Amino acid sequence: MSKKLLIITALFFASFVNGQNIFRDDFSTYIVNQELSGQGLWSNSPIAPNVGIGACVPLSGTQPCTGAKVVIQPIDFLNYGFADTSIVLGPVQDGVARAITPIVTDGNLYVGLVLKITTAPTNAASPVDFLRIINSDATQVTCRLLVRDTGFGYNVGIRKGASSNLTVYPGDVLNYGENVLVILKYSHGSGPDDDILSIYLNPNFADGEPANPNGITNSGFDQSGAIDRLAFRMNFNVATSMPTGFIGLVSTSTTWQGLAFPQLALDEFNQKDFTVSSVVENNQLQINSKNSIDQLQMKLYTATGAILEDQKIDILAGNSVFQCNSKLSSGLYILQITKANGEKTSFKIISK
Repeated sequence: MSKKLLIITALFFASFVNGQNIFRDDFSTYIVNQELSGQGLWSNSPIAPNVGIGACVPLSGTQPCTGAKVVIQPIDFLNYGFADTSIVLGPVQDGVARAITPIVTDGNLYVGLVLKITTAPTNAASPVDFLRIINSDATQVTCRLLVRDTGFGYNVGIRKGASSNLTVYPGDVLNYGENVLVILKYSHGSGPDDDILSIYLNPNFADGEPANPNGITNSGFDQSGAIDRLAFRMNFNVATSMPTGFIGLVSTSTTWQGLAFPQLALDEFNQKDFTVSSVVENNQLQINSKNSIDQLQMKLYTATGAILEDQKIDILAGNSVFQCNSKLSSGLYILQITKANGEKTSFKIISK
């Protein structure tokens, strides 16, 4: 096969995959340590034309509600995607949502995301859902996602429709603090109560949709036919009923393949423009560039998202060395560099 034909084939495949996607969001273009609501197409306002399901009611004057924040928290899954930014998952937060457009009225809807759960409610705490796929208005919930502690890890559960319907927990016990790829598939049937909700946990994404999901349910009346938003409902006012952790790489699509996050743009940026030494010694950052690049914004974060450095830099062709103003202890850091046109790339670096 000729090189030209290979390129055409690759472009056709990329176009086919992207054509099935409804939206992907890795939160990389948003301001970190600020609320997700109001950034991009996310909103916590339930008033049209916004799509949120409303801010929560404070528990008390000393424990008010806060918005789900965008933070520096690397999250990834093989062949699905990689991101340096996530949103914080936790109780007593707003109900922030994003529209699904075009509205899904039939066929299959796939929703993918990567979870990094740090705590989960116990069985006795009556876990509540933290993600909802919504039909037409906030009272018509098509399906839900929730987690519960098992004593040795946690389970991810799915529920179709109303909150009183059966929750199905696959037997897979997942480890706290690890990245878990969760894919939901909602399949429309022709009748009023025959839609099917399936869940896939840590699938080998590149191999395509597995023949058998980890969990499946068709229990309950179908609240579907006009699926128009995805919402993170973190506003339940009992802290012990909600998990904590991070959510990243959120994607919706009408096909399995369409969920994946393209990696070409980031790889091309890294390879063609510059590279950063992965090891920092004596508080010095080393950047090697093929060309001189002016007006770069360089930010350095701790692994927990605290910003240490924020400065404008110019890079010369060849090797450039930049001194950190902050004294770096041994550990992992995230370096984010933004070009004048808004392009961002991030690097994991280790200080000795």
